[in-house]
Amino acid sequence: MAYLPFAALPAQAPALFGGAAAPAAVPEPHRLIGYAAADPDDTRQQLAALVAALRAAERHATELVDDFPASYHGDYAEVLAAHADLDTDEDEYEDVPSAAADPAAAGAAVLGFERAVVDFCTDLALGDRRRACGYVTAGGSEGLLVGLRAGRDALPGAPLYVSAGGHHAARPHARQLGMDVVEVPPDANGAMDAGALRLLTAERPGGAVVLVTVAGAEDGGDDDLAAIRAAATPAGPVHVHVDATRTGLLAPFSPHPVAWDLRDGADSLSLTAHHLLGLPVPCGVVLVGSGRAARGRGSTPNPLAVALLWSALRDRGYHGLRALVHECYDTAGYAADHLTAAGYRATRAGYGLTLRFPRPAAAVCTRWRLATDGPHARLTVLPPLTRASVDALCRDLGTGTSVPAGPAHRPQPGAARTAAVAASQRDG
Repeated sequence: MAYLPFAALPAQAPALFGGAAAPAAVPEPHRLIGYAAADPDDTRQQLAALVAALRAAERHATELVDDFPASYHGDYAEVLAAHADLDTDEDEYEDVPSAAADPAAAGAAVLGFERAVVDFCTDLALGDRRRACGYVTAGGSEGLLVGLRAGRDALPGAPLYVSAGGHHAARPHARQLGMDVVEVPPDANGAMDAGALRLLTAERPGGAVVLVTVAGAEDGGDDDLAAIRAAATPAGPVHVHVDATRTGLLAPFSPHPVAWDLRDGADSLSLTAHHLLGLPVPCGVVLVGSGRAARGRGSTPNPLAVALLWSALRDRGYHGLRALVHECYDTAGYAADHLTAAGYRATRAGYGLTLRFPRPAAAVCTRWRLATDGPHARLTVLPPLTRASVDALCRDLGTGTSVPAGPAHRPQPGAARTAAVAASQRDG
């Protein structure tokens, strides 16, 4: 992890990165996300200033329809004030600069927050902030679309190589982008088969865009980034997009080595942040190592997602984020031990944060929102799950019985639909 101070960078990024997705100016020092947690009062004050600017933008929405926000369809100011626990009384923050109430300043402020988030995530992904660009997305699907578009633009006419374990939106995105899709069979572990990919790319010279999934799958079916990049070389130039989902914020601090970042061989990557940080709105970040990350819709980000993600990262800093991840792993180990002691032998997967154990009574699965798969249940250890929560779960397990394993188990009617709905709610 090579976290560089902003002061070490030039005041301007290379001229080729114009546009909203890659602002040229370095964020103002008071907005940057550093090693240590920032002063919460300062963060709160900056959010209050943004709320004032958003209120002004709302009052002048008809005048700014082509300026900010480009995707304005709601009262961002009041929603942000509520989620950030700010008093909605405009007189509370008397020392908020009057310039913050300028509606035209709202867009610039949000872009400044966004740039601080993107630079922080670029450092986590071991990229070069002077070359990489990106923006805050509404979730994993949008980030994937941007990454595939970057690959298509870099390698016109190149097909997309994807395995069965790839993101469900990959194929619709490819059709939208006018890309051919080549299905790569999985290996014994469910990951993309590098040998099969080598044979397929050799049959289609002219470049390859490859989707690599590094999502901490419960079945261990994550793709090998280095092997897949090497296997795609018979096609010629290669663009690899890594779909890291929630693994992106975990990987830099994981006790298990994870090859996922820009230095490991990714040309672009996307991650989600709301799972780990417990944010009320889906959000993530997409990064392109060299090139442009064009927004799918509009010219400005969602102010609510950007502000909440910025404040969550700034309130922790690099050290706080690392401590949060380590706490998750510690809780996962505690949960595995105590579930096993309670008679539900738990195995760890998904880089150690997903526990798989015998399926308990239906009432317990419903109360704890456990994902189920036949005779097994899964628990992913992310906030707000704590050791106290694990103790409460084990007490509940003591009052129920597990579902019999083997062929005797018959799925309940509607279980497939319930699982599909739960999966759609987890996606993003």
